Amino acid sequence: MSLDLAQAEKQGPAGKHGVSRRRGGYLCCAIALMATGCATPPVVKRDYLYEAAWRGSSLTVVGRQMVVDAAAGAAPQTVTLIDVNQRAKVPGDPERRARILDWRIRNVWAELRRNGIARADIGLWTGAGPEGVQTFPPGELQTKPMVLIAHY
Repeated sequence: MSLDLAQAEKQGPAGKHGVSRRRGGYLCCAIALMATGCATPPVVKRDYLYEAAWRGSSLTVVGRQMVVDAAAGAAPQTVTLIDVNQRAKVPGDPERRARILDWRIRNVWAELRRNGIARADIGLWTGAGPEGVQTFPPGELQTKPMVLIAHY
């Protein structure tokens, strides 16, 4: 019995192979989680381009600064939702409203591109979720750092 204890002291807690069984178990769990694709969901930030951001379909100085700030805040594992019109009341018929919204989206897109956001990193999310408000982007848009929300 004393010989076994002396031998265990020489080998240390890791045993003969140099890796403790407990650490090996944790390593296996970590590898299994990575292999199954389990990842933490992205952090979601939301910016609203309200009426002071727009002059018709063009961005004002305030609007440009809001887009610049959103682009500067882009970070890994973060999705920034930019609500382009926040259900703005646009006078006229629905077709006119849609045209103005299309131009607003193009202007925000161009401003993001001017501020270093790659074309592939910008997504468009149209329509409204339940109760008319989007809170978390659908799966295919969770990989995009910038997502423009358009309420048609």
